[in-house]
This record gives sequence, C-alpha cells and structure tokens, in this order.
Amino acid sequence: MSVSDLQTAGLYDPSAPDAAARLALLEYLLSLGLSVPELVQAEEENRLTSIAAFRRIRPGEERITLAEASRRAGVSPDLALRLWRAFGFAEPISSDRRCSEHDVEALVLLAAFGELLGLEVAVQFARTLGETTARLAEAEVALMRANVEAPGYARGSPVDVARIYADIADDMLPRVVAVVDTLHRHHLESISRRYSDSAASPTQASVVDLAIGFADLSEYTSLSQDLDPLELGRMLAAFEETTGDAIAGAGGNVVKRIGDAVMYMTPAPGTACALALDILDACAANPLLPRVRIGVAFGPVVLLQGDAHGPVVNLAARLVDAAAPGTILAAPVLAERLRDLGGRLSFLPSGRYDLAGFEEPVTAFQLLRGGGIPRADLEARVATQLAPQKHRKLGDARSQSIRRVTICQGQSSISPEKPVISLPRRSMTAPRAGAPPTSILAMPGAASERNTRTRR
Repeated sequence: MSVSDLQTAGLYDPSAPDAAARLALLEYLLSLGLSVPELVQAEEENRLTSIAAFRRIRPGEERITLAEASRRAGVSPDLALRLWRAFGFAEPISSDRRCSEHDVEALVLLAAFGELLGLEVAVQFARTLGETTARLAEAEVALMRANVEAPGYARGSPVDVARIYADIADDMLPRVVAVVDTLHRHHLESISRRYSDSAASPTQASVVDLAIGFADLSEYTSLSQDLDPLELGRMLAAFEETTGDAIAGAGGNVVKRIGDAVMYMTPAPGTACALALDILDACAANPLLPRVRIGVAFGPVVLLQGDAHGPVVNLAARLVDAAAPGTILAAPVLAERLRDLGGRLSFLPSGRYDLAGFEEPVTAFQLLRGGGIPRADLEARVATQLAPQKHRKLGDARSQSIRRVTICQGQSSISPEKPVISLPRRSMTAPRAGAPPTSILAMPGAASERNTRTRR
C-alpha cells in the first residue's frame, strides 16, 4: 500500500500539520492487516485510533445476524429481540451482523432461565446483566479516554494511543473478564452470608428487614457549576472512595450511586447508624469534600434486580433531603430500637417533618455519637458543624451556607448569606417536658437547596 493510495482514499494529506503522526498511525494499522476500506469506515466513525482494539475485543468470531442467532439458539425472533433490548442494545437492521456464537449461548441461557423461573423474571435478569455490564464498559472507556487517549493526542502521537489500546485489548481485557468472574463469586458468597447471618426468611416478594442509608454532598449544585471538570472529578472520586471504604469496612453494601449521593444497606440497624457517623466524620476530614448529610431508616425492604424499593427507602431518601449539611436524620424506629445504646449513639428529637409522599408528618431524630450530651457541648458541636469552613477551592462555596447561628431554648435563628430554601410545609413541634432540647442542626432554615428533589 503506497502513500498515494492513502491520499486517494482521503486518509492522508501530506500538507497537514500532523502529517507525520497521521502517516505513522496509518502504517501501523495497515501492518496489523486492516484494509483501506476498514480504515475509511473507522475514519468516518471517528475511531481510527481504537479500530485495532475493536478488532481484538472479539477476534476470529463468525459474525451473524440476530435472526440467525435466534435460530441457532432455538428461540423465537420476538424473544431474541426482547432479550437483545433488555441487554441494552438497539434493534439491529436485518443485515447487521453483530452477533456471534457467544450471543447464541446468551440467548440459550436466558431461555433456560425463562423455562425455570418464568419469562418475565428472565427478561428482568437480562436487563440487570445488561445494565451492570454497560456501567462497567462505560467506566472502562471513560478511563481509557481520559488517561490514554487525551495524553496521547496532547503529545501529538495518535499511533501510541492505537498501540496502547491494542495491547490492552490483547492482554488486559481477558484479565479484566477473569477478575469480574472472581469478584462476582466473592459477592455471591458475601451477600448470601448476609441473609444467613440475619436469619432472613425467603419470601416470594423478596422482602427483607434492612437499614437503608442515603448520604449526599451538600451544595453540590453550586459546586458543580463553580469547579472545573477536573476538580469536580477529584471531588466525586474522593466521595466515592471515602464512602465506599466506610461502607465496605462496616460490612454494608453499596446499593447504587446517584451522582452526588450514595445509597447503602445493611441488615443491622446499629451498624447502619454507626456507619452514618463514620461517613460523616470521614468526609469532614477530607479537604476535597464539602459537608455531607445523611438519612437513615429501617424496616421491610423489597429487593429487586439489585436495587431496593419501598416506603423505608423513600423515607431514608426524604430524610437526607431534610437534613442540614453535616448532620444525620434518623427514622423514629431506629431511636426506639437502639435506645439502649446510649453510650454509643444519641438520638436527639429534631421535630416533625411534612415529607413529600407521606400523608402524616414524620418524626425525625438527630443522630450523634455518645449519650448525655451537655448543652455546652451541644452548642459547641453546632457551632463547629455549621460554621463556615474553607477547604481549598471548595471553601467559598461551603462558607456561603450559613453565617450565624443563635442558639435559643429548643429553636435556632439562622442568618444565611444567601436565601436558604426551606422544606415545603415543614412543621416543627416543641420538645416534650424534660426532653433534651430539640436539635437545632436540622431546623427549617438549615435545609439545603435540593430538599425538593425526588428520589426513589
């Protein structure tokens, strides 16, 4: 193949500023056996540096249509298309050869699941498989683009990018698949043990008593606008690492991450509360993070396709929206169940809240460490948690939340530097006689800017 052939195909312009780097890339791809038409198509699809890796992801496979895959699997074309969509793929055109014998095996497996457990269950499981692997692939591609492709182009060396991608596909991808299999088996053991340790009886609706916690970053909306993409990425990475380590260390499970929030669960309500305090402290100690807020609840939860559902989940989500930055709101059932742990946990009455989706006001408790907190200590803790804090570039955004807190008997007066949106229809009740003063850490004025967010 000559340089003139590449020019004729529109792949190479010797007068272009990057002509030398471009020619090196094309010569490398041709040395791998790629044809000029393949290179032209890759150029049109803007994946010239990754085409070699794509050929290695599924090497030497016979490519067939979805219709042929369904015929070989012995399933109807309609079921094959339904499963294909559940896997997360758009309906292919009739002549598109996107499938292989591996796809035939996948269709056979899901059809067997359908015969054993029911068709709808099989389709749901296919959707879980598709969404889980899609998230993994999304993370892998983003990692490569940010850490391989961008630096390679910055150096003016696209051929290095193509070589690294091809090497990763050859060497790393099979090992990643093996690690996924290993971790999958570990998690099967761990989650099965969670059920046996809690003596949870199986139900057809998959209902289990669990503690659910939501933790999210306060002032995230304003921070995401003020920080540049690299700073925002570092902040979110620090949040994921800090919360992930704390949850795993406590034996809990991350249910999912929702942007600036993480949802976790554990069968032990005491562990869930201690974990919430650990997350609060760990995030407060990380200079990259703004203050977090947390909501915790306990009760029957429906587990479906790797997610958790039901009123308990909704309550935990609403409580985190109601919590002030740097605080934890707990459901009353937790205060009742854990009242004998006064030496380790303290539940201070925080009032009654009108929460979206709940017909009656919900009583909530401020969760703190230890018991019998003297008023002076409480005031000091409030001042510490609500005082402006400067953390590198996050300091300005964090210090805008609250300027002054005046502690009164059972109530607070908060003077914000900018308007603070209160919870809709939020009501507060006076503390009963002899009870500890109502926690001022979650009074109406301390609600954050996202307290009307809808979350499952």
